Amino acid sequence: MCPACRARYGDKPPARIAHEVTQPSATQPTTSKADRPSEQREDRLKKALGELPRGEYATARIAKAAGLNHDKALARLQQLQTAGEIRQVGNRWSTEPALTDLEGAFDRLQARTNNLRIVRDRAPVG
Repeated sequence: MCPACRARYGDKPPARIAHEVTQPSATQPTTSKADRPSEQREDRLKKALGELPRGEYATARIAKAAGLNHDKALARLQQLQTAGEIRQVGNRWSTEPALTDLEGAFDRLQARTNNLRIVRDRAPVG
């Protein structure tokens, strides 16, 4: 024994505590998670998508928010896309609803005219 234990317990060490392993009795039915259909596993990816603000996110950002690895998150995102819950925009995932034809046309028009500068003639002073 170390000096601190010897000072605490003297020459007689404390009795060891036996950890009892409880075995299920034959009369108790054993239940597992698979036996209980009412308890469904929480979908961490859908929960993370619900907590993120609406917008477009990279797979890595969604995976980090959900606490999943990249491959599992990508497979689950593709399942959600097939179900129509999210959509892929380039290499990102959008949680926003799909654009109508008119909204899409306005977005394309705005993207084309974003860098235009309107130059007006200045009127002479005086």
